[in-house]
Amino acid sequence: MRAVGWFVAAAPALIAAPAHAQVVVTPYIDTNVAGEVETARGGVGVSLGYYLRGRIGLELDAELHPHFFRDADVAHLAGDGVDLDTRATILTANLVAPYCVRRAGIWCPYAVAGLGMVRTTFESFSVMGGGGATDTHDDLAFDAGLGVMHALTDLVGLRVDARYIHTFVDDTATAGGFGEDFAWWRVSVGITVSFPQSLR
Repeated sequence: MRAVGWFVAAAPALIAAPAHAQVVVTPYIDTNVAGEVETARGGVGVSLGYYLRGRIGLELDAELHPHFFRDADVAHLAGDGVDLDTRATILTANLVAPYCVRRAGIWCPYAVAGLGMVRTTFESFSVMGGGGATDTHDDLAFDAGLGVMHALTDLVGLRVDARYIHTFVDDTATAGGFGEDFAWWRVSVGITVSFPQSLR
């Protein structure tokens, strides 16, 4: 699978001098809050963003999410006496449009949208013991959302982000996956660390 993934919006750096670009790294934790996936388990991720003069950014975002699907929704994929575990790796490349409020420059709301891939993994185990089997599926995904960054210092800040992610399942691929398109809402909280870059 070709990776297109890693990091969400920028931080305090977006309020820096217009003669500079910013590289922003954001490790985050998240949870799925609605949709056709498990909503009771969290995930972890990191994003890497490059922001040109605080006006527009390119972000690469990568996330790992254990226990991805609800057991009841994938039970039909496993036979009697088989336990099925699922997980997902989400990789996206996004455009980020920040809008820093000049009168309160430590706040930077932003919109984000992009494309990527979702790799879903289905791992089956016999409840009686013995070996298991692993099945993976790679599907195109679209994501869009809104967030806000809050500067704690010139280089470090907080970010809260809500995104809608829609996966387009390839129904011509080998059977065994989810079998149809699925979508969900994700909310994340992260710490932004920015690295100013002088433009010559």
